[in-house]
Amino acid sequence: MTPQDIRNLIVLTLRSPAAAAQQILLMNLGREVLWTALFLAAVVNTFFLTFQKMIMDPGADADLPIMFASPGVYFAIVAGGQVLFIYALYLVGGMFRGTGSLNQVMALMVWLQLLQVAAQAIVVGLSLFAPPLAVILHMAGVVYGLYILVHFIDQAHQLKSMGRAAAVLSMTLVVLAVALSLLVALTGRY
Repeated sequence: MTPQDIRNLIVLTLRSPAAAAQQILLMNLGREVLWTALFLAAVVNTFFLTFQKMIMDPGADADLPIMFASPGVYFAIVAGGQVLFIYALYLVGGMFRGTGSLNQVMALMVWLQLLQVAAQAIVVGLSLFAPPLAVILHMAGVVYGLYILVHFIDQAHQLKSMGRAAAVLSMTLVVLAVALSLLVALTGRY
């Protein structure tokens, strides 16, 4: 895939998420490529968080929750969270009679994660010069990212319904919240 192909896919994702999802699914990427891309996205995400902390307030680490205080912990949480989200999305989609394979779900979620990292880079860069604009861009990115995500879920599982895709996303988030609550209750750590 050339840099021009990547730019075209980014533009297509922003303009027509369903068409971009179909194009990504046609690539039929192998699991090794997907795992590598997933962990690369988590590494780059961790780098940008660490960089952002350094430029904003380097002495604020003591006030941060543990997940943000250590790059290693943050990386583990981001990577582990993405893996859990992908598996939960695959399983919940199947419960809604979705036909997507784990590789298909993973391919679309990894692409979305890579786009989020690119958006994060833009926000971090913008925060150096125009912090209020960076906040607005971040909020808009989160909302539009959810719109893309619902389209990707619909295409991955061939649900043929944005409502069902939104239901799969909602149920996935509930399943993950319950699992996380149980984990916190079992470990006794808050």
